[in-house]
Amino acid sequence: MERRKIPGVVREAGMKRIHWQRWLLLLLLLAAWQETGASLDVLAARGNRFLDILEAMVPPDTGYFSQVLPPLAATIRMSVLGSVLGTALGFLGALFANRWSNSYPALRVPFKLLIQLLRTVPALILALLCTFLIGLGTLAGTLALTVYTFGVMTRLGYEDIENADWKGAQALVAAGTGRGKAFFRGILPKVLPGYLTNALYLWEANVRQAAILGYVGAGGIGLLLNEKLAWRAYSQVGTILLLLYGVVLASESLSELLRRALAGQWRLDGGRKGLLGLAALLVFGWSLGSLEPAGGSGLRAAQAVLAGLLHPDVSMLTDLSREGVPYLLWETFCIALLGTAGGAVLAGLLSSVASFRLLPFGAALGPRLLLLAIRTIPVFVYGLLWIRVTGPGPFAGALTLMLCSIGLLSKRFLIALEGISVGPYQAYEAMGTGRPKAFCRGVLPQLVPGWGAAILYRLDVNLREASILGLVGAGGIGTPLILALQHYKWQEAGALLWGLAALVAGVEVISERLRTR
Repeated sequence: MERRKIPGVVREAGMKRIHWQRWLLLLLLLAAWQETGASLDVLAARGNRFLDILEAMVPPDTGYFSQVLPPLAATIRMSVLGSVLGTALGFLGALFANRWSNSYPALRVPFKLLIQLLRTVPALILALLCTFLIGLGTLAGTLALTVYTFGVMTRLGYEDIENADWKGAQALVAAGTGRGKAFFRGILPKVLPGYLTNALYLWEANVRQAAILGYVGAGGIGLLLNEKLAWRAYSQVGTILLLLYGVVLASESLSELLRRALAGQWRLDGGRKGLLGLAALLVFGWSLGSLEPAGGSGLRAAQAVLAGLLHPDVSMLTDLSREGVPYLLWETFCIALLGTAGGAVLAGLLSSVASFRLLPFGAALGPRLLLLAIRTIPVFVYGLLWIRVTGPGPFAGALTLMLCSIGLLSKRFLIALEGISVGPYQAYEAMGTGRPKAFCRGVLPQLVPGWGAAILYRLDVNLREASILGLVGAGGIGTPLILALQHYKWQEAGALLWGLAALVAGVEVISERLRTR
C-alpha cells in the first residue's frame, strides 16, 4: 500500500514546485514591468511613431543600391571568415576542454572558466575592444566574430563530447587502440554532424551580427546604417535593410540545405559534392579580403585591458546605488526578462500561423516572410525606433529585445512544429472546436518542452544583447560599460564585465536545471 502512494506523493510535490515556480515568475515579471517603466498608455499614445518611421522607409531609394553593395560585401566577408575560423578554433578548444582528450583538470577547468567569460561578452563589445588592439576596419570585425564564434562553438563542442556515448571508444582503447584513434573513430562521428549543424546556425546569426559592427568602427554596413539613421534618410535606410533582407534570406536558405545534407535528408553524389567543395573554397578565398591592414595600439592596449580585468574597480561591485554594478545588473535582468516574455508570446502566435504543418503553403508563406523580415533588422535599428516612441531608458530596451526575440524564437518554434504529430490537432479541428482550441489542446502540449528550452536559451542571449543597447541609450549595464571602454576606464569596464559574467553564469545554471526538468 505504501508503495502505491509514493508516485502520488511525488506528483503532488512536483505540482507544488511547479506552482511555486509560476508564482515566482509572475512576481519577477511584475517587478520587471515596474523597474523598466513599461506603460501601455505610452504605447497607445505614441506607438504610431514607430510605424511612421517604417513607412518612411517605403519605397526604398533604388538609386542608392550601388553605394550599399561594397559595405554589404564586406559584411558578408566578415561573417563567413569569422564563422569558419571560429568554428575551426572552437573544435580545437572543444578537444582541450573535454575529459576524454584532456585528463588534466588543472588545465581544463581554468580554460572552461575563460570560455565562460568569453561567451559573456557580446560580439559588438569584442569588436570595440578589437578596434583598440588593431585599429578600425573589417579586420577588427573579423577578429571579433572569430573570437565570439570560438567561445560559443567551444562550449557547444565540449558539451556534446561530454554527453556522447563513450562505450565504443572505451572498447577500442581496451582493444589496444590509442585514445586519439579511439576518439576519432568512436566519438567524433557521433558529435561532428551536430557540431557542424550548430556552426551553420551560428553563421546565420553572425550575418546579422556583422551588420552592426560598423557602429563601433569595425567595418561592414553598420557604419553606413548608423549614418543614414542619424541623418533620418529613411528611404536609404530602407534600401540597406532590403539588401540585408536578401542576404539573410539567401544565407538561411543555404544553411537549411546544408543542414538537410548533414541529416541525410538531401543526398549529394560525387559531382555535387565536388561543386559544393569548390564553391566553398571560392567563397572562403573571397572572404579573405576582410583581412585588410590595420593599425591600433596592439600590445599596449591588450595589457591595459587585461589589467582592468585582473584588477577591477571593487567599489563599483559593492556600490548599492543606481550607479553600482548590482543595480545595473538588476535593471539588465529586468530588460532581458520582459523582452523575452513578450517575444515568446508573440513568437508563439506568429509561428503557429506560419507553420506549413498546420496551414496550407499559401496561407503560411506570408507570416514566414514577415518573421524573416523581423529577424533581418539589426537590434540597434529597433532600439533607435523605439526610443522615438518611449524616450531613452529601459522600456525601449525591453521592447527592442521583444522584437529581436520574436525573430529568433519563432525559428526555433517552427522547427519544433515540424516535428509534432498533427493527428490530435486535426482530430480536434474535425470535431468543430476551431483552430485556436485545436492548437491549444492538440499541439501545445507537444511543444511545451522544446519551446520552454528555446525561451530559456533566448533569455541567456538577451542578457548579453541587453549589454549592447547602451549605444542607443536603451538602459541596462550597456551604457556605463560602453562609456568606460570608450574613455579607457579599464578598471570600471572590468568590474562591469565581471558582474555581467556572474549574472549570465547564474542564469545559465538556473535555466539548465529547468531545461533538465
